[in-house]
Amino acid sequence: ANPAESSFCEACGADLVVLKAASALPGTAGAAGATASDGTLLASATPQTAPAGEESPLDVGWTGAVPSAAVPPAPADDDLLSRVCGQGRIVDGYCDQCGSPPPDPRDHFSEAPAAWVGGVCDIGRRHARNEDAMSLSATEAPGSRAVLVVCDGVSMATDSHIASLAAAKAARSVLDQPFPKGVGTPDAWAAAADRALTVAVAQANEAVAECVDEEVPNPPSCTIAAAVVEDDVVVAGNVGDSRVYWLPDSPDQPAVQLGRDDSFAQEQMAAGVPRVEAENGPHAHSITRWLGKDAPDDLTPHLTTLQAAPGWLMVCSDGLWNYCSEAEGLRTLLQEAAGRLEATTPTALARALVDFANEQGGRDNITVALARLAGRGSTTSEATAAAAPMEGDPIDG
Repeated sequence: ANPAESSFCEACGADLVVLKAASALPGTAGAAGATASDGTLLASATPQTAPAGEESPLDVGWTGAVPSAAVPPAPADDDLLSRVCGQGRIVDGYCDQCGSPPPDPRDHFSEAPAAWVGGVCDIGRRHARNEDAMSLSATEAPGSRAVLVVCDGVSMATDSHIASLAAAKAARSVLDQPFPKGVGTPDAWAAAADRALTVAVAQANEAVAECVDEEVPNPPSCTIAAAVVEDDVVVAGNVGDSRVYWLPDSPDQPAVQLGRDDSFAQEQMAAGVPRVEAENGPHAHSITRWLGKDAPDDLTPHLTTLQAAPGWLMVCSDGLWNYCSEAEGLRTLLQEAAGRLEATTPTALARALVDFANEQGGRDNITVALARLAGRGSTTSEATAAAAPMEGDPIDG
């Protein structure tokens, strides 16, 4: 994601580095959690997963200590291959061939706050660091209550990896609070949910702005997409080009994007340019709204409310939808992954979608968060009146 005035190139941006060795290793297949042909675990693909009900190892901050209770035992140094050269092993904290340190735990991690909610955040293949972030929470009972937040740091801005994590955590802290019931009607709940999402985005924006004290030319900034589930009702909102999708099981119900991108590509689609052409143009990922000190004045999120049927709620960064933008295509990918995996937990399926994006090239950081809903019947309502969307357009508030 990049501000509209940026000239950042997705293929050759200044902060990108092509880690050819890692992708060329036999047996890696570019997948998170992959192994070399001799069975050795690759250091670059070891997501850390917090046990159900515990915070992510990264919830204490990207530079802070990692709670030991939330992290599985790490492999011994001599079991790890270097991410940089792909040949040497980590000995005494450094590669014995190229001298590189072990990977930052931020590069690959996952969260599973409950059995029905999980996600994976991955550096991809071409970026030097992971500027995506996510923050998830859920109660134990499926469909009861969950919060899924995904943020994507703007690549040309300073310290956007810090900004994205700060925003994700700040938004989740707001959305973790139960919504007021008001008079107890669905409309009253939806209005309260919309207000909470708007406040969450504002708090996330403040958190990003506080990442730097002094004025800098390109202050930290990021996008945000968030969804809250409460008793199988979903409210979703976004600023920027991170997305929320609803992927119902039934082929009789359409898979849809909830919300609308704030991007040059979206403006082109609104002007009649076909989706495929707009999303693959030279400035497709130039965003028109973002969080940060230099954010536009209006940060009201695009809001959508949905009564869920059986299906999957997905929140993701553009590192995934770069390779499959249409909601129907994502539903097919998810169903195919579920058909070939022995374990179909949200985290396992999220990892499969991350693997898919890496296999397509992994040009960007990749984050996928999923919630499995049993639902009672799917309907959507828009938070504000809008013209009927064009064919192929996302549902928009």
